[in-house]
Amino acid sequence: MIEKIKKTYRLLPPLLARDIKERYAGSTFGVVWTILQPLSFILLYWIIFSQIMKIRIRIETTDVPFIAYLLSGLLPWFAFQEGIMRGANSVVEKRHILKKVLLPTELFPLVPVLSSLIHYFSGFVIFFIIYMSIYKLFSPITIYIIPVIFLQILFTAGLALFFSSISVYIRDTIQVLGTLLQAVFYISTILYPLNAVPKKFKFLIILNPITSMAECYHSILLYAKYPQPVHILYFTIASILSFLIGVYIFRKLKRGFTDVL
Repeated sequence: MIEKIKKTYRLLPPLLARDIKERYAGSTFGVVWTILQPLSFILLYWIIFSQIMKIRIRIETTDVPFIAYLLSGLLPWFAFQEGIMRGANSVVEKRHILKKVLLPTELFPLVPVLSSLIHYFSGFVIFFIIYMSIYKLFSPITIYIIPVIFLQILFTAGLALFFSSISVYIRDTIQVLGTLLQAVFYISTILYPLNAVPKKFKFLIILNPITSMAECYHSILLYAKYPQPVHILYFTIASILSFLIGVYIFRKLKRGFTDVL
């Protein structure tokens, strides 16, 4: 088991680098798009929401620019969404490699999860630096963003492992997953604050782990505060369970991959 983990660890960096390069293969700027694409996205949203619509939302007693509130949750969501969608399709997509090369199959869904995180993390860093510079919110609390990112990786990886193994046997999984993620997005606090949710729907919103993830990012980035214990605890439990279940299901089902593919 230990040797297998070491082998997986050694293979992950080169496969990850290859995935990032293939993402922009044939384009003029290549991997520079890793920065240019999120930057153009942030600029577009800034023009629409800050300069044209000038939307602000009220959190407790503080007015927060909507663009800041949106991006602090939306960029991590994009990394999560893309990681799951690409990860869920990874085994089927790489079936030609699976049949020819002896690789740890778990790498197939894990690589796009990390690749998507790196892609959107560059935009996240740009947003973070700009926001902190404007509102002078530099704080030691910001370091707590690291465990939240780690939990997001665990949560995303677990779901990617789970859905990638299911999609080998049920090819409609990807289409169902796309619809499911849309629903999850709209019942989380990425587009609106928790205090704006009617009481009868609040339990449903809080039950969504993405709400806890978004609230952790909001607290640390927007207010330089520790995340509420209920959110960090719930997201931690959800992430660990997601990863353990994902690994278990993947290992159970991967024995029949070559027969089905």
